[in-house]
Amino acid sequence: MNQPVYMADIQNKIYEAGLIRQEERIVLTADNCVLLEYYTGKTYSYRMVELTTLKAKRLFSKAAPLNESGYQKAMEKMLSQAGSESENTFSIKPAMRAKNLLEHIFSNILPEHGMDFRENQAALALEMLESLQGNRLALCEAEVGTGKTHAYILAVTVHNLFSTNKLPTIISTSTIALQKALTEEYIPQISDILMEHRIIDKPLSFVVRKGKSHYACDSRVKGYRSSIAHNDRHEDEELLSVLTGLFTGACPLDLDKLPLTDYVKSCINVERCHLNCPLSSVCRYRDFIRKAQSLGYDFQIANHNLVLADVLGRKNGRRSLFPPRGVVIFDEAHKLLDAARQMYGMTMENVELERLVASIYHAIGTGNPDKAEIVRLCETIQEQNVLLFEALRYAAGTSYDRNCYAVQIDLNCIRALKTLMAVLRRLSVLFYTTDREKRERYDRLVNRMEQQEIKLFILFHHASSILWLEMTGATACRVCALPKQLDFLLSEDIWQEKIPYILTSGTLSVGGDFSHFKRNNGIILAEKRRIFETSKASPFDYPNHALLYLPQDMPTPSDKDSGYFQAVVNRLAELIEVTHGHTLILFTSYRMMEQAYDELCGRITSFPMFRMGKGRLDAIDAFRRSGNGVLCASDSAGEGIDLAGDILSSLIVVRLPFPAPDPVLEYEKTLYPDFYGYLNEVIVPGMLIKLRQWFGRGIRRETDTCVFSILDSRASRRYRNDILAALPDMPVTHQLSDVNRFIAAKKSGAYFE
Repeated sequence: MNQPVYMADIQNKIYEAGLIRQEERIVLTADNCVLLEYYTGKTYSYRMVELTTLKAKRLFSKAAPLNESGYQKAMEKMLSQAGSESENTFSIKPAMRAKNLLEHIFSNILPEHGMDFRENQAALALEMLESLQGNRLALCEAEVGTGKTHAYILAVTVHNLFSTNKLPTIISTSTIALQKALTEEYIPQISDILMEHRIIDKPLSFVVRKGKSHYACDSRVKGYRSSIAHNDRHEDEELLSVLTGLFTGACPLDLDKLPLTDYVKSCINVERCHLNCPLSSVCRYRDFIRKAQSLGYDFQIANHNLVLADVLGRKNGRRSLFPPRGVVIFDEAHKLLDAARQMYGMTMENVELERLVASIYHAIGTGNPDKAEIVRLCETIQEQNVLLFEALRYAAGTSYDRNCYAVQIDLNCIRALKTLMAVLRRLSVLFYTTDREKRERYDRLVNRMEQQEIKLFILFHHASSILWLEMTGATACRVCALPKQLDFLLSEDIWQEKIPYILTSGTLSVGGDFSHFKRNNGIILAEKRRIFETSKASPFDYPNHALLYLPQDMPTPSDKDSGYFQAVVNRLAELIEVTHGHTLILFTSYRMMEQAYDELCGRITSFPMFRMGKGRLDAIDAFRRSGNGVLCASDSAGEGIDLAGDILSSLIVVRLPFPAPDPVLEYEKTLYPDFYGYLNEVIVPGMLIKLRQWFGRGIRRETDTCVFSILDSRASRRYRNDILAALPDMPVTHQLSDVNRFIAAKKSGAYFE
């Protein structure tokens, strides 16, 4: 006899009533009754529970478990003893039962485990559940403190309990920090709670997926370890210990968890993994991939880039990196467009073809009958590569910053591109071989040639791309291309797939309007009936815990006016003194940040000063430990960091974070009939979303209090209404004295020590 399909809410109902033992399980359902089986160690004991009255009755015991005829007799006995005054629980549609169970979890179960009931969080989870049931594309904005991560984990888990399509869920993130929180905190916590309340029968499982460069290759580890051991150097002892642990299996395959340099990781990762490897039959990486590709995990956790790599790979006929999935969740979805531009874009450095030529010379040896022609073709590649990049530099136009320029493909570029593509095609033919010893090496070379030819093809058909040139060194440069119709490609490659999607972040809309996000990510081209939008406000008490300071006496921002810079530094110093440190200052310019930091260091003596440089996170930790420090930082500190408590009690935005001019924005400008349309549809929404992300650093817990200051005169004039509509409701002042009173009223004595 078949086991019942949807038992999660039934098991929980009996558990909450204290009617089921830990070892008991439901083995039969009939009308509004369930049959429980319990093995005592000697016999199998059977009881029935009426779901309406929640009364349990012992039926019988047997030496052996019931067979099919025994189940039939047990059903007849249950029905003869059951009442008839209730609606049959099993007749309620699974979608409604799922909704009821999810409401019960948020209203009753989570509070038992110290998690406060948040109305917006529960409502968000229920909307996510309905979107999953309706196969929708859900845009779920949840401001800081809403609890969106718990919401989608529970929504997906409950959805799968009442679904016949129990496929893994992909959770795509933008940061390692969120992946770590998911695997070490959120999923284990929810799993333990649901297990305890008999909602799930086994713990929620997950696997973290990364690109090949993050995993160790047993064969390469063995070879590299031998080469290091041969040197017999004392300073290599620690490295040898790690490599030995990798080779013996004592260390994990994930290189991110090991104390190794980027160079060592590049020498031992699996990027060159191939089927003919002598260790393939015992390869731990292949075993990991086989397990990860199975349907055995509830959640597949990856970053946006890997998920998009899978999308592009499947589009080009390659095998999927993931198993069949039932749901895709894009957390930190405001970063999806950046990842898409990386994955759909193309970059070609001026040294790539030179490196390819060097590899070709190394591979041909002395016995190759086509060596003379190959050498001649390689010389042509080097010559034409120089001509191509000289032409690109000569054709460079508008400068977006000191190292980025608009570029045109002129006739000289076209000639070089045609020649290079023809030469690479000819070399691909010459390197075709049936020699088994050379095949693997030659195949890798041919693959590199094909990749270069694809890049040249994109440049040749440049009309469909946005092009620009980046200077990366004195002589080094790279040409970059991005499809003009990226929105269409995303719509076609992702949003047309008929599975439910959840895209969530604290900043997806401008005042509840998702148009900007939908347009940029191609969602606006999806079926309208599939798109669902919701925005949940932060539960934090901004009206009482926050103050917005918009001074009206600041000069207009200017990079050339020394008076403007001095006015900013003076006001920063005043704010730091009034708030007694505890300040994060966000700049839109590294140059201005460095200048302001240097000047403030000479004026601020009561509070430690910190500056966050490019790629340096140690300043954040030092600021956090300082207790009352001042941190000067750029956009990198404007999102993704958690500075809860009094350490951050004053957040200062020096200039409104308008997007910096770049080739993509320059192209988007051409799509609008006038500048004001472009300003209102692209520039201002982009600024407001970034500003909301920055403000999200200020209050991270229910008890936090913070002063938010914008020292840009445009915030109190031209864009005042837009800014106030986009930010959480809070009191606004133009007086520095109000900031002083706010801090004095909200902070305790220890704050001022």
